[in-house]
Formats: sequence, structure tokens, C-alpha cells
Amino acid sequence: MGTVNIELIHFEKNVSLSQSTFFKTFSEMQQKAAITNQVARIPSPKERLQVSLSHNKKQSETIINQSRERLEIAMIEALSLTQKNRNKNYQKLKRRRDQGHKKAMELKPQQKVFQLPQLDSPLENSIDSPAQLSFYFESQRVIRDIKTFKPSFTEQAAFGLLNDQLYLYGGIGGDGVRNQMLKYDIKFQVWQIVQGNGEHPKQGRAGLSIVQYKNKFVYFGGCGQFNPKLKIRECSNSVFEYTVSNSYWEKLHPQGDFVEPRRQHRACLIGSKWMMIYGGINQNEEVLSDTCVLNIEKQYWKLYKVKATPICCHALVNISSQGKFQDIIQNELMPQDIVYSFGGKDAEGNSVNTIKKLNYCSFNNIPLSWDVIECKGIAPPPMHNHTVEYLRKVQGIAIIGGLRDFILNGTLESDQYFIFYPHLNLWQEVIAEGQRIPRCAHSTVLLSSKIAVFGGIGNERYLEPDVGFIETDQMQVFNKVTKDKINHNTNILSNIEEPNKLENSFRKRKSLFQDESEISDTQKPFRITLRKTTQARRSYLPNPHRKQVLIRYDILIGFINKVIRDNLHILLNFDKYLERQII
Repeated sequence: MGTVNIELIHFEKNVSLSQSTFFKTFSEMQQKAAITNQVARIPSPKERLQVSLSHNKKQSETIINQSRERLEIAMIEALSLTQKNRNKNYQKLKRRRDQGHKKAMELKPQQKVFQLPQLDSPLENSIDSPAQLSFYFESQRVIRDIKTFKPSFTEQAAFGLLNDQLYLYGGIGGDGVRNQMLKYDIKFQVWQIVQGNGEHPKQGRAGLSIVQYKNKFVYFGGCGQFNPKLKIRECSNSVFEYTVSNSYWEKLHPQGDFVEPRRQHRACLIGSKWMMIYGGINQNEEVLSDTCVLNIEKQYWKLYKVKATPICCHALVNISSQGKFQDIIQNELMPQDIVYSFGGKDAEGNSVNTIKKLNYCSFNNIPLSWDVIECKGIAPPPMHNHTVEYLRKVQGIAIIGGLRDFILNGTLESDQYFIFYPHLNLWQEVIAEGQRIPRCAHSTVLLSSKIAVFGGIGNERYLEPDVGFIETDQMQVFNKVTKDKINHNTNILSNIEEPNKLENSFRKRKSLFQDESEISDTQKPFRITLRKTTQARRSYLPNPHRKQVLIRYDILIGFINKVIRDNLHILLNFDKYLERQII
């Protein structure tokens, strides 16, 4: 039996994948003399059935592989045709621009026109240098009262979006690590506590990661309450699944490789069912560099030996489009999605501003290394505890907030926005409009053209637990900025008109109490003038000298010296008070 199996497998290995993919049953294949003679020598009917079933299985696998190869070839041909059409259209536009007659435009004086791009500049420059972007931030403030619920100050929480509802879990605040699932209705701007059932994290989580899998949220890792006996904040490597439809918690028990407990790591969804974990901090305050992948469907961990430097408090984003056919075509290989990592803290505790891309093995799609990209443009400063979102409309990665290692504009937290264009390897600083709030350790989630922002730390204090929205659509940003300018000009005019109204009313009121001596005899009307009882009478004596308030500088200097002596230890260690290690 063993010899027959080896011969069959050897025969099937010689079959080319480019041959016809028509399925042939085992009875049809018996017509070939090589297989017929081998099968005829098998005495047991059960063994012959096993051989036929194994053959049919290999035939089906061959058909699947051939179909996948043909699909990939068709997609490559379609992409090449699309690129050729783009090049043709580009050449047509270029010839039309160079050969076309430009009609001069006559403008009337003081006539305003909308600024268009420079037509004299080459078309290549406009492609290689994207237009300047602007983001507009506004906050939806919820007033605390008896009827409405508002969450507490929170940082390092998990933020997710499903069915126009924002879900916030975990985080840490002044009262410790949170263990609540909160839901925010975007339309009605209402918070509420979701009472879930099932097995959920007992002590809550902070610094955890989240991905959306179908109609569920998958949470990994994080830290719980501080352990006073061990004097550490215990980390976790547990995986929990939260079903939104029935508010059900379930603890998963994946098999496979051991994944070290961690916090301040980052995660993203690869394909349709793989959760990738990168970096983080373990219980011994060591920065990790490993890359792990969880097959959510099969609940299986795989730890890859990826060449990378230790990193934590960074940001991770997958910019590949989640294809419609990933669920239809069953593929056990993890797809080569384009994943970027930016910023974070290295093993020495210093912030970095490098952007890295995940590199795969082309043969079996295994992650190999995180490669640093050489970029152009104005890059963000070294920072950590920031967030990133991929804006598909502009094909750029937006960087929001973050904590720097140096003070800028009076604070360590950043209120700037940056965008990275992966197809150009180009950085660009975004113009910030609307409210400018420095923040770090916050949570963000992408809606459509807006980015929802919640919580965090700014100006060395917890920020208000309000949901803010960053508008990235340039037309909407233009409308909002124009509206703000109109409101600002209206307020200025109203402030100018108010003193004039007060002055006119004062003049009318003064005329009722006008003194008789101030009116000439020719202008005196035939009426009785009123005199205020408190009005001072006119005097021809010289005006008295006004007394100036004298300042006792000796008392002031003594007070300042006392304040300096009382706070001398703060002034000597001022740099230590400014540095805040948020990990």
C-alpha cells in the first residue's frame, strides 16, 4: 500500500498546473494504463476507495490552485491595461495643454476670482506635490445634568465604530482602570452604558488593542489595576470577543504559539480574519519587537520572526482595500496587505519619527521585516501616543496629536496634523482650522470624511470627555472656515455698534438733566429744567491734585523672595516636573 501511494503522488507531481482544469473522477482516470495497473494490484476494496478519495482531493486542490493563478493573471492584466489607459489619457491631456490656445481673461477692478492651480507649471509637478490640505476640528460638548450621562476623563481606551454607533471600552482615568462598555449615538449625541453579559475582563483594561471582525469587536492585551504587592501593573495576553447585536462577551482560548502579555502595543486587521499585533511593553517594562498574527476564525496564534527594532506607543495602519472577494475565495495564506507603522518609543525611552513598512516573502506571504522608508517633505517631530487614520480619498495617512520629547508652544502635547502619501513617500503638514487642542493618548476612529476623537491628555491634564470630529473633506472645511469668518466679522461689527448705541443713549439721558447755566438765553426753551439732587455745583477754585497710589516695593520684593524660597526645590528640578512619562 505504501509503494502505491508513493507512485501515485509522484505521478501527480509531474502534472503541470497549466493543463486543463476539467475535473476527472477516479473511474475516468482508470483508462490510463499507468494508474489502472497500480490500482488493480490493490486487493482490499477499502484501500482502493481511500486511494480514489485521496486522488479526488488532490484533483480539487489542483483546480483551486489553477483558478487562483488564472485570477491573479487576469488581475495583473487588468491593472496593466488600466495603467496603459492612464498613460494614454495623461499624454492626451499634456498635448492638449501644450497645443491649446489660452484665452486671456479680463477682470474688472476689485473683482474676486477663485484661485486655480498654476497652469504654467508642468502637470508632473502637480502630481508629485499634492495640494495643501486643511483639517477642521469641532467638539460636541455634552452638558452634565441629571438626565444625561457623560463618561469620565479617559485615556488609552479602545474606540470602535459599528452601525453609526461609537463604542468605547476600557481606558484609565483618575479613578483607575475602567471596565465599562459605553455607546455613543452620533445622530442624537447621547452616551449610554451598555450592560453586557457573558465573560468579560474582570478588572478592566487600558492600553489594549481592538479590531473589528464582522459584527464583533476583538480585544487583545492591555493592563489592569496596579498590583501593590508586586509593585507592577500586570499585563494580559487574553483575547475577548464582543458581539454588538446581543452585547455578549466571550473569552477566546487560541492555540498555537505563546504570545507574551503586553500593553501599549498596536493591532490591525489583515485580510478578513487575521489580527496582527506589533510591539508593546511587557510586565517588566521591556519594549517588545515581535510580530504576532491571530487567525480569528480558527483561533490560532502564529509568532513570526520578523526583523524589527523594539517599539511601543506607536501607531499601526493597514492601507490595503478590504476586497469583496476575500470572504468568497477561501485562502489559508495571509494576504500581503500594505501595513505602515509610525513613531513610538524605542527601547531607550526616546521618541522616534520613522515610518516603517511591513515586507513579506513573495513565496508564502510570511512577514519578513519592518523596513524604514526614506521620505521627503516636512516630517512630524519625534512623538509617541498619537493616532493614525488612512484617508482613502486623498490616499494619505493622517497623523493626529502625539506627545513630544520637547516643549513647543508651551506644551509637550501636539495640536498639529500631518499627512503621509505612501505612493510618493512624501510628508506634508496640514493646516489646522477650528479648535486647536493639544492632545495625546487619545482614541480615534474613521467615519467617512470625518475622524472621531475622544479623550486623552492635553496641557498636562485630562481633556474633557467630549467627542470631537476632524473634518477632512476640503469642500466642507472651506465652508466651515468661511462661516467662521462671517461670524467673526459680524461679532466685530456688533462690538463696534454697541458703544455707539450706549453713547447715544447716554446723550439722551444727559439732556434731561442739563444744567441751566449751560444753555444760552436765546436757546432756553419755555419749560422747567430738572436738576439732579446729587449734581455738583460749579466752582471757580483750582482743581485739586489727584493722589497717586504708592506701591511698597520693599513688601513686594519680600513677598517674591518668600515664594522663591518656598518653591526652590521645584525651580531646581524644573526639567523633571516638565517631563511626563506616559506609557
